[in-house]
Amino acid sequence: MKDVETIIKGIIKDMNPRFKRKTLKELIDEEKPHVIINGKRHRIKRRELEFLKEIANENLKIPIVLEVDTSIGGAIKVSGVEEVKVISKILEKEIDPFSERDILYIYKPELRIVRKELPTTTQLIFKLSLRD
Repeated sequence: MKDVETIIKGIIKDMNPRFKRKTLKELIDEEKPHVIINGKRHRIKRRELEFLKEIANENLKIPIVLEVDTSIGGAIKVSGVEEVKVISKILEKEIDPFSERDILYIYKPELRIVRKELPTTTQLIFKLSLRD
């Protein structure tokens, strides 16, 4: 019989979407911008792409992954240099030049702001840490 940890990990894995990211340039060039999430077509709003085009590099990977990490108190981790720049600009946060530039942690109130601004170009995933 499977142990509880294996079962829980399986449930979490099923909760997390599976997708292949595209660049901002690829999506802008598409007539009907979309990505495939869990085998289904997920439309990307052109308005969001135009907004991102103003503030990001064309190599920005979309969707921007927002990783909810239970091991760090439920903070949301954003990874990637371009991704961090975009989220920092939306939240009007200064990026500390002495910290890691490719990782940013945000919290629930900030998540609401980001998801309101970028509902179709961001994707939440969950990272569950089980401790003994």
